[in-house]
Amino acid sequence: MTRRMLRRIGVLCAFVGIAFLAACASPADRTDMTPTAIEAARKFPYTLSVRTAGGNETSAMGSSEISNADLRAAIEGAVTRSSLFRQVVGDKSGDYELTVIVIQLTKPTFGGDFTVDMEATWTLLKTSDRSVAMRKSISSSHTATMNDAFVGVTRLRLAVEGAARDNIKSGLAQIAALNL
Repeated sequence: MTRRMLRRIGVLCAFVGIAFLAACASPADRTDMTPTAIEAARKFPYTLSVRTAGGNETSAMGSSEISNADLRAAIEGAVTRSSLFRQVVGDKSGDYELTVIVIQLTKPTFGGDFTVDMEATWTLLKTSDRSVAMRKSISSSHTATMNDAFVGVTRLRLAVEGAARDNIKSGLAQIAALNL
């Protein structure tokens, strides 16, 4: 082999390596999962603690996922931003306890437009007597197009974040309609 040919092979390997690293999955971002405009029909004078389950950590070789910690932070941020409850108390016991469990996160493996479907159960308990104030399954869907992002893994992350954002917005709207 000539030096010129070896140089071309080296450049090709470098491009393949860069493309591989650029295609690594990134987790859904808590800030981008937090709805920005939430209309709360009511503002409750109670404290709220939030628990989440059913999420998964994103592996570098997998596809974008929603971690429990990031989903919880996004919900807490949305509740705080909307002033739906007087205060979010974190891990402490609040007047009400909201548990959100991701049941299903359906993602495409390839395509131009990526549509992600999410289903989560939302359960709101009054902590003093453990009575159920609300229990609902909430489904949401979000599509990210080639106009949103050219790179597939980025487009998928945007669709996952959008599905979570829409789910949170719907869940909080359901809670805001309650008489607590």
